[in-house]
Amino acid sequence: MSFGGGPTGFQAIQALVAARDKLPAVADKDWAAASGLIVKKLLNAAGQTAEALIALRAAVGEEIFESQLKTLSHHQAKLLAKRLDKAAPDIEVSTARAAAAYIRTLLAPPAAVQDDVGVDPVTEEAPVETNDTITEAPADDTPPSPPEAPNPYFGRKSFRTG
Repeated sequence: MSFGGGPTGFQAIQALVAARDKLPAVADKDWAAASGLIVKKLLNAAGQTAEALIALRAAVGEEIFESQLKTLSHHQAKLLAKRLDKAAPDIEVSTARAAAAYIRTLLAPPAAVQDDVGVDPVTEEAPVETNDTITEAPADDTPPSPPEAPNPYFGRKSFRTG
């Protein structure tokens, strides 16, 4: 946005970043707060994909991303989760914390595939373990015995008098 023909907002941010060595009064926490505002705007913006948010998290860092994810309201977090996964169950996004946790699972990297773990290179099969000693459980077909002491609560009728 440019007012009166000046630089756009993006150009202004680029100029500030380029001149950061000449601006000692701007502390690192202030830069983090400014980037946090942009991250929150992106979390609330429509059209976000999981890949875009993963790239955003990698760009700004885990700490800033998580802090802004935690500040989302229930409605904002639920909308973001539904944008990322249209089939998100309602129970998974019932509260702001639950929706944030669901978003984290959607943005989690896939589990690393473990290759050649326990595979015999000659036969390319998993080793088969044999156990020569077979122990059988004793055949006990008797039903379990009822509790020895009766339940001390007899119901509400037991407390009535008269």
